[in-house]
This record gives sequence, C-alpha cells and structure tokens, in this order.
Amino acid sequence: PQAPRLASTSSTVTGGAAAGGGYFDLPPPVDSSSSTYALKPIPSPPPPPADPSTDSAREPKRMRTGGGSTSSSSSSSSSLDGGRTRSSVVEAAPPAAQASAGASGPAVPVVVVDTQEAGIRLVHALLACAEAVQQENFTAAEALVKQIPMLASSQGGAMRKVAAYFGEALARRVYRFRPAPDSSLLDAAFADLLHAHFYESCPYLKFAHFTANQAILEAFAGCRRVHVVDFGIKQGMQWPALLQALALRPGGPPSFRLTGVGPPQPDETDALQQVGWKLAQFAHTIRVDFQYRGLVAATLADLEPFMLQPDGEDTDDEPEVIAVNSVFELHRLLAQPGALEKVLGTVRAVRPRIVTVVEQEANHNSGSFLDRFTESLHYYSTMFDSLEGAGSGNSAAEASPAPAGTDQV
Repeated sequence: PQAPRLASTSSTVTGGAAAGGGYFDLPPPVDSSSSTYALKPIPSPPPPPADPSTDSAREPKRMRTGGGSTSSSSSSSSSLDGGRTRSSVVEAAPPAAQASAGASGPAVPVVVVDTQEAGIRLVHALLACAEAVQQENFTAAEALVKQIPMLASSQGGAMRKVAAYFGEALARRVYRFRPAPDSSLLDAAFADLLHAHFYESCPYLKFAHFTANQAILEAFAGCRRVHVVDFGIKQGMQWPALLQALALRPGGPPSFRLTGVGPPQPDETDALQQVGWKLAQFAHTIRVDFQYRGLVAATLADLEPFMLQPDGEDTDDEPEVIAVNSVFELHRLLAQPGALEKVLGTVRAVRPRIVTVVEQEANHNSGSFLDRFTESLHYYSTMFDSLEGAGSGNSAAEASPAPAGTDQV
C-alpha cells in the first residue's frame, strides 16, 4: 500500500516579541536515508485486491525471462523522496510454478514423530506383550516385542532405558531363553558387582542407610554393649559409617556385636565371613571392640530366636541392647504364606530396643505375571525418572544397572 505523505519538515515555537521571547527551532526530522536509522520490515496484512482504475505505476512489476516463465523472485527496494514513496514488491513464484520447477528432483518426505504419542504406544505395547505372555499367546507376543525397540528409540532419558530393559526381559520370555546351568556362579558374582555399582550411583540406598544408622545411634546412646542384627547384610556397606560414629562417641566407643544374615552362595563359599573379616579390620583400625557372626539362611523364616542370642552367658551387669535392621528384605516374604508372621514373632522374642525397616512400597513378588510386570514397570520408571531429573542424576542414571526385578520378569 502506498505510504502516507510525510509531515512538514520543521516546526517553530514563537514567543511574544513584547515579552522578549526568542525563536526555538525543533530538531529536523530523522532522515530515513541515514545509515544510523535503518528501517526494518514488519509484518503487515495482505494488500486489498487491485483496482483497475488505480495508476499502473503503483502495480508491482514482474520480471520475465526470455522463455516467458515467471522468475522465482524479483529484487525489492524502497526510498523516500519529497514525500513520495516508490517501492517494488518481492514476489515469489506461485505454487504451481514451484512444483513444476522441482518436478525433475525426487520428493523428500518429511516425517514428524510425536514423542508423546509414541511414548503412550510404547507403554501399551509393553503391557499388551506382557498380557500375551501371561496367556501364552507367543505369536502375538513376538509381534509386539519386535515393535518395542522401534518405539523405545523415539524416546529419551529414563523411559528409553526402562523400556529397553523390560523389552529385553519380555524377549527372553517370548523366545524361551534361559541361562546355561553352569552360569549360576557367574550370575552370583555379577549380582554383587551390580549391587556395588547401584550403591555408588543411586542415592536412595545411601540415604536409607544413613537414616537407619542415625536412629540406631540415638537408641544406643549411653549403652556400653550393643548388638545389631542385620537381616540382609550383603556386602556390609551400611556398617562402616555406624562404626565410625560409635568410635567418635563421647566417653569412648561401646562393645559392638554384629550378626549378619545372608543367603547361601551357589559356589558354597563363605561370603558372610569375608564381609565380617573386612568389617573387623576396619573396626580394629578405629579401635572399636567388634564381634561378628554370620548366619546363612535361605529365607528369614528359617531363623529362630535362639540364633540371635549371645553365644555364652551374659555375665556383665549391663545387658546387651539389640537393634534389628532390615533393608529391602521383608517384602520378599509376602509370597510365602505365614513367613512374615514367623519373622515378626522371632523379632519380638529377642526384644530389641529399636527395629529399623527400609522397604519399598511396591510388591513385585505377588499377583499374576501381568500385575507384577505393571507394578515393576511403574516403579522403575519413577525411579529412573527421578534420577534423570536430579542435579547429578544424569550420570547416575547412565551408570545404573538393569533394575533388580527385570531378571525375574
């Protein structure tokens, strides 16, 4: 559209001569041709349809090539001269011309992937595959398990990792893959290694140990003989911190006795004694009177109260104060009828001063296969997502091993 005419080039404010006023000239208008004042194009609505009665000089001109085809675009410029505006319009070739010009080259398809929709389809594929496995419909399960890697590749972060782990576990079920009989020893050693890496990379277990140790330390305040029963000692990573805190206690450290419970090893090695030897060396270094005993039990329901009592008679005037500690062990008993009640009865019989329990709300060991799969998928998706969102969780989630429950899927 034609630009409006410019206003007058100057204005003057005049004061009365009688009052002795002078003349105040306003600054001249800004010259649009100056290099310090650059006009920038702004979007504007499309011009109205051309009127045949309008001067032909105002119509945009098109440059034509010798072949008579319209060029893709024409140059544009604008200037202000004496209040008039002269302009030429940049005009692209119509779509038909562009299509004919590019007809000789191959068409490039553009694929837009909705990651949110792909994520929903991924979850549905995982659950549908688990349901097909439960119904032993392995034909449908195989078709679904082949879609999971493709859908998982469109995701990022925690969901991609969890889907990969659970998809692999479902593939083992579909193709009936079982580890070799002689691989149990390797699996046991690898499980210990994964647990050590998980402890270093995931802050949740460290926080659970810290909270339990603080409660035990407060319960042992002023006691000279203390005894801790650990229902799942594993590598004993929880207790060096408690030993060090007891060593720094005002008045000197108490006499500390630790009973560690663990499952039998496939290679029939005494792993519990190795853990006790390492803890004994550490206690000797910080000068804490330390005693250790390891109890091998396939399940906590096999424990009896007399196993947790001192070996000899208690001749000291001050009785021994007992603390029972359980980290991620009691939920395993829910699949055994009456096992949890049996363990709780054993705990009551030893009359501990404090019982520390660290448990997960999820239960991956009861219900149908589909129920366990759904709950495990939700549980580990939440855990990995929280690791991704933490400040240092990116490297932690990258280093974290496969979820502990996926090998049982």
